[in-house]
Amino acid sequence: MISTEVYSKAKTGCVAGLVGGFALFSSFFWIDSEIGVPFGTFYKAVGLVVGLDGMAAIAFGFFAHMLTAALVGAVFCIFSLSHRMLRISSVPKGILGGAVTGLQVYAIFFMPITLYVMFPAISEQATGLVPATPEDMRVAQILLETHDKILWGSLVLHVLYGAVMGLFSSMILYEEYHMKGKEKKEKKEAWKKFESEHWPWT
Repeated sequence: MISTEVYSKAKTGCVAGLVGGFALFSSFFWIDSEIGVPFGTFYKAVGLVVGLDGMAAIAFGFFAHMLTAALVGAVFCIFSLSHRMLRISSVPKGILGGAVTGLQVYAIFFMPITLYVMFPAISEQATGLVPATPEDMRVAQILLETHDKILWGSLVLHVLYGAVMGLFSSMILYEEYHMKGKEKKEKKEAWKKFESEHWPWT
């Protein structure tokens, strides 16, 4: 019973996480445009860390982003089972919980990875320590110069992702909790009727 419920929540969370991830798809291109780098640079930077380049790096970054989004969504929904107060029983609660989750992911995972893994790799490319085309070096320099804007923009996007994920999760789980509550109420009323028929008050 518990494993079935966990699986159900994980599945819901994966879908909600992917919805949130796709919702931010255009936002990443907006950031690229805002700082003056080619579209797909964010995803390419992720692929750069593992030694990829060009379209392969962009594709890797995209799939890594979506996989992470789905995983975060699954954990979010599974964690809601750990305590009654954490249940995503309403849309506002889902949005708030999702936004807080987005902040946590930003602080615990995104910031350390960006500051201590991605930016050093970008710095190596910008300074020519690793083989790179003049265009790639120019883009890397822009990324380093605009790192503050990137970090603040990413913070907003993480909160937005969490809110969208929480919204979608709550829309699915609200109906589920509502149906469970209705079933419990019906069983309770049926039991009361059974008691009144078989053990009448004397």
